[in-house]
Amino acid sequence: MRFENHFEVAGPPAEVIAVFADVPLVASFLPGAAVGERAADGSYPGTLTVAFGPKRLVFRGTLTNEVDAAAFSGQLGGTAAADVRGARMAVKMEYRLSPLERAGAPGTRVDFISEAQLTGVLAEFANTGGVAVTDAILQEFAHRFSAHVAADQPQAVDAQPAALSVAKLGSHIALAKLRGMAARLACAWRKLMARR
Repeated sequence: MRFENHFEVAGPPAEVIAVFADVPLVASFLPGAAVGERAADGSYPGTLTVAFGPKRLVFRGTLTNEVDAAAFSGQLGGTAAADVRGARMAVKMEYRLSPLERAGAPGTRVDFISEAQLTGVLAEFANTGGVAVTDAILQEFAHRFSAHVAADQPQAVDAQPAALSVAKLGSHIALAKLRGMAARLACAWRKLMARR
């Protein structure tokens, strides 16, 4: 699966790229994610807990982060697996920061391209609602990231992060599907009216 998206945060790119360099901090912005101490090879051990109603999947794997502070860009990569129906994932996300001027206050646009390879139960899930869930997760990540940058102070990393709840994302998924339906209906209406 390929995702391209962006979000905006308060603060100049130099501050935002510094946040991206702090892997445990960035992981704390993603619901259900946690990382351990940096290994000798530069990778980080990590977990991602996903709740499907009362059931929880815990993915364990490694995460890498390459930051080019001068170019305001970087690449996050990771692999993880859970012991359920061959659930595995490999993700690579490239990000690039660009400055924004918002009512005199500096801001940053974060553009990213993400490639994900999913197998097992994850592949089944991705086919039914993966894009909408990913958008909802991104919104939560951007909200937490922005709140941290706006506060301009270190945020405590939760030792026991709450699981990423797919059920709680249901309203986001439903809203995204409704928006998509409304856009398709509006397009069909415009085409119909243009024929008259």
